[in-house]
Amino acid sequence: MTEILDIIPFQFLGADARRRLLDTLEWHNHPAGRVIVRQGDLTDDRVFLLASGKVDVIDHRRGPDTKVAEIEEGHYFGERPALFGIPRVVEIRAQTDCQTAHMPGSVFLDLVRNEPHMAHALTFILRDKQGVFTEFDRFLAEVRLGAQRGHIVIGKLLPIYKQLYPSLHRLGHSTEVDYNALAYVVRRLPANVTNTFMWFATDEIPVRYAAAQALFTDTTAEARRRVTWEMMPGKSLVLLRDGMSDLLDLVSLLCIYAVEARKLRRRLRDGGVLCALASEEDAAAALAGAFSPYEVQRLEALWPGEVHRRLLDMSLHHEDISIHVYRRTDNYNSAHAETWTQQIALATRSLLGAHPWELPDDFPVHIISSNTHSVTNCLSPWLQENAERVLTWGREAHPEIMDLPWEEPWDRLAALMRPFMAAHPEMVPIRMERDAAVRVQLDETAFTGIRVQLFDLQALRAVEADPHLPRPSGPGLIVNIDYAFGQQAEPIVANLVNLFGRRIRSINVLGKAGGMRGKRGDILVATAFVNQSQDVMQSLPQGVDLERLRSRVKGREVHCGRVLTVLGTVLQNDRLLHYYDKLWDCVGLEMEGSYYGRQALESRELGLIDPDTALRFVYYVSDLPLEHTATLAASMSPLEGIPPLYGITREVLTAVFE
Repeated sequence: MTEILDIIPFQFLGADARRRLLDTLEWHNHPAGRVIVRQGDLTDDRVFLLASGKVDVIDHRRGPDTKVAEIEEGHYFGERPALFGIPRVVEIRAQTDCQTAHMPGSVFLDLVRNEPHMAHALTFILRDKQGVFTEFDRFLAEVRLGAQRGHIVIGKLLPIYKQLYPSLHRLGHSTEVDYNALAYVVRRLPANVTNTFMWFATDEIPVRYAAAQALFTDTTAEARRRVTWEMMPGKSLVLLRDGMSDLLDLVSLLCIYAVEARKLRRRLRDGGVLCALASEEDAAAALAGAFSPYEVQRLEALWPGEVHRRLLDMSLHHEDISIHVYRRTDNYNSAHAETWTQQIALATRSLLGAHPWELPDDFPVHIISSNTHSVTNCLSPWLQENAERVLTWGREAHPEIMDLPWEEPWDRLAALMRPFMAAHPEMVPIRMERDAAVRVQLDETAFTGIRVQLFDLQALRAVEADPHLPRPSGPGLIVNIDYAFGQQAEPIVANLVNLFGRRIRSINVLGKAGGMRGKRGDILVATAFVNQSQDVMQSLPQGVDLERLRSRVKGREVHCGRVLTVLGTVLQNDRLLHYYDKLWDCVGLEMEGSYYGRQALESRELGLIDPDTALRFVYYVSDLPLEHTATLAASMSPLEGIPPLYGITREVLTAVFE
């Protein structure tokens, strides 16, 4: 009986776990031909150990009684419903008389959670032997191959893309329009996506297009800082950032768009409807005939005042989308990140009167990667001096913000800043001039999409900042950069390390992440990163004062643990998320952390920065990708996002100031 636990990965259980499991197992004999597991069963999550005999794996989707595999004694089966929360994918039928022992799915999950050796072995079995992520590997390989060849056709990628079943695209296989997914991609794709057939994606502007800003129309997306110009009707130029992340993101977003555009186009097959859409007078009636009032409302939210034109574009477009990829080789000119770094060197001289290499060796420099506005607001003397004016305006213009139950009154001020500045554009230069006493802001991003502000800690000692912050303890420099995008983070950090060297005292990454624990607005502190592409883990030294952080974010859970770096926001599905949740014990996921972390740790090992350089990676939970109503496609309320964001910003700044 005890030999049943010699089956890998159960062989790696400790003695106590083995005894408990043996007490839990239920034994059954099955005659040849008996169905042990029924395909499609939603309630059965048992995990089986095959003590004797053989079983057949049957997939009725491929045809009646189609055998796809067989399992011999000394192996296990049936673990995926427990691990991934899915129905039975195949039928398991006894080929010969056989004996099994089985355990409830909950018992199996407890073993996975509490027995790290077994969980580690299971990751190899699922990923390497069973190819649980084959569809991701295939999609990634096809995009890379297309990039090498210089040509990617979205239509040819769609069958592979659909096999991913992305968590962000829940209705990808349905005939129902996925308005949440469509809203997500429309904000992140260029404004002319509905009438663009050819995308010219390049990492460097060709010489003949050197005056692209004057030659072409800027169509950069609202929620992606990927520089895009319309070269002519139907063709656009996309300036790719470093690494594969940017291209993967563009391709996967276009896949979602193509799937949903086809659904909309099929609703407009009637030629009379197309003629009506071409006329503003008849468009409303045409829309009402093809879509429900709710759907018209969702479409109007995407394209205010121009839904009829966009739908007409889609109807004529037919999703014939191609991407011509051009990456320059043997390039001796400055890459975007290098030009960007040169700008930071000049800005340092403007702020401190010295280039980075002229600063004293013990002059402290702190790198912060953030959304920039939270750090800027916390360190803005103008905001402190005009706080009452902003609040007075808010009581009249936005009582719905003022009346929210803010635990920190200052957070109410942060929530009002964007609408206040939008309503008072004349204040923008006034604020810039006042804040220039403590900072320099780079106006150009050298096509990296990464904004930068430099703050003089000595100057900050003489002004009022966020009341929750201490005064800086001495001179120093904060280099506050916007988020890098995926793999772009690595050369960005490398260039900053080479610029400031051992003067760097801390590298801090703060922002938002998807959560595998807790709820929206909770806090994640990364103790290690796991990179999705190869399951490579890198541990991080702990640089966050957890007790002080918890006191700043009262009422919100602080989850410490491993954080997954995914290939892209679209390139994740429920199976992948459950895998990293249950087997790797990840608390959250994002796109850049492992690239920041790898470069920082490598720099410490090489002696480029001091071994005691503090590394802090702190996030707030912006979405719960496994909860269908709390994905990135659903917006956060002010109370969900602002208090945790400003809580972690204050924690990082306090650590820097001290």
